[in-house]
Amino acid sequence: MFIGGFKSIGAIRKSDFAGLRLHDFLFCDEKCQAATVNNNCVYLWGNISASQLKKEEDCNAEGLLESYLLHGSDAFKQYDGCYAVIIAEPERLTIYRDRHGAGPQVFFNEQYFTNDLKAFRKISGFDVQPDLTSISSFLEIGYIPSPRTSLKGVRKLPAGNCLIYENGKIELKSLYEYTDFLGLYGTTRMTVEEATEEYERLHKQAIQRRIADKNDVALLLSGGYDSGGNLSTLRDIYSGNAKGFSVGFKNNPWTEVPLARLMAKEFDVDFYDYEIDGSEIDFLPEIIGHLGDPFQEGGLMVNYCAMKMVGSHRPEVVLGGDGNDQHFGTSGKELALNHRLRKSGAGIFQNMFSAISKNNLFENDNILFRARFHNDKILHVLRCDGFGFKPHQQKQLLKAQGAIHKHDYANGVPSVFRDYNQFYLARNFHIDIKQVINEVILFKASKMAELFENQIAFPYMDADVYNFLMTLPREYKLKNSFEDIMKGKGVSKYLHKAYLKPKLPNEITERKKQGGFAPLSIFLSDPVKREKIKRFIVNSNAAKELFNASYIDSVFAQFDQIEKTGGYWFWYKQVKSTQLFNLLVIAIWWEIMIENNQRALLSDYFLS
Repeated sequence: MFIGGFKSIGAIRKSDFAGLRLHDFLFCDEKCQAATVNNNCVYLWGNISASQLKKEEDCNAEGLLESYLLHGSDAFKQYDGCYAVIIAEPERLTIYRDRHGAGPQVFFNEQYFTNDLKAFRKISGFDVQPDLTSISSFLEIGYIPSPRTSLKGVRKLPAGNCLIYENGKIELKSLYEYTDFLGLYGTTRMTVEEATEEYERLHKQAIQRRIADKNDVALLLSGGYDSGGNLSTLRDIYSGNAKGFSVGFKNNPWTEVPLARLMAKEFDVDFYDYEIDGSEIDFLPEIIGHLGDPFQEGGLMVNYCAMKMVGSHRPEVVLGGDGNDQHFGTSGKELALNHRLRKSGAGIFQNMFSAISKNNLFENDNILFRARFHNDKILHVLRCDGFGFKPHQQKQLLKAQGAIHKHDYANGVPSVFRDYNQFYLARNFHIDIKQVINEVILFKASKMAELFENQIAFPYMDADVYNFLMTLPREYKLKNSFEDIMKGKGVSKYLHKAYLKPKLPNEITERKKQGGFAPLSIFLSDPVKREKIKRFIVNSNAAKELFNASYIDSVFAQFDQIEKTGGYWFWYKQVKSTQLFNLLVIAIWWEIMIENNQRALLSDYFLS
């Protein structure tokens, strides 16, 4: 953990830390690299590697500091990896989080900064109070977008941003802007074949950088192109010891363990698997305590179980396939439908249907719910998916009506687009990358790896790969015409698939990937445990302060009905499961952060 005070900047030396009071020092643990050049100090947590602008021998704390002193904050763009860095100059403090936020999180207020939100509980005079608007955001989309946090008066540093403290003032500076992203679009002059070859070269280079001189490499395996691409490409450049790890679901058709096992055999890696049976919900307090802010996403428990399994083997590095879908762009069909409706003037009818659907007739497991679900996905395509409580539902759930959030993370998204391709780019940058990759996918994967002290790396997030993909035309990422895409005939991740289809087994390339989420109902299917969870939520201090108990009862009743009948539509069951999970997460988070009552297991709370 690190914690420091802004007023204590200056020539900070590691030997100065012992015996100083909390507000006087920057605490660096044994995982921190530190270096000093003249009167300037650098503290580096995590792992950095070189992009095309830097040499590998410069990839340490001293090299980073020297580059910073030459180039300022732009120097950080020359380094890749999962890291956070603090640079203390005599009159200025700069804190930077890596481009995708896979390194340590940084929380701060006007006086202090730390990578552990719970550290604010230790600060004399700090009043720990929940931020109700942030909690409202979590209840809908499953996380709290930066720079907001769950505590009043505390912010967090967004990925790819610098926090600069100078002359008594704090400034946030983003190093990655939409104008740069838009300016590079379509600038490549490569044919599809040439671009495919270049993409393959960059992917191999990315893996080589991350395994370096390692002799024990692990991979997270599913049944799709991304993990399969890492594995097949690893074997092109590395013949040493490798292990594959996969998580599935017991007695469930969603499991991808058989396909992961097939790939492990195909490419000669030792294989280990774990099947989730629902009992893992008992570990939620450990997960929430480590994450800081409330967080819930369908793949969270998959990541937790995978990292726990990997941690027992202690490989030198773990390669994850996370984020590749989003780098290429998602929701092409919904974007096309939205674009057509707006251009044709029919969007007014879509908005009318959305307004009409905000009533109890659309809350049941039937065609009406399904119609609203798809309409909202198209209408709000420039927002994050919200599988939790929609604003109209929060009006019944929350006691504090004025706290309901307004999706302020999307304020920077343009409202006017030249054509469909620009619309696609806006979604790709503002939602796929800035939100889904940076705030959700890489955040949960890296935090679960950190929990079990695993070193995780993400080859598809390599800076050179990222910069290359920005130059491609939309058709290289999402193939086919606008009309075909609108009909659901677009080919997503086209270049990626062109590169890997010849290398992977047919069972992988010809099967639609499930996606890295869990069918959440598996954790709530035991009626006895579900009743205990309900009692815990209803009787929690969080519920007493925030929620209307009668509405909580109605959500549990809806889930009970699904369990009795078997249900009509998978996504209704997933939404209701998500809502119950979100309530449970808030109840546990409140115990940990507000009441200072951390328990090892969920069942420990049932006993109190």
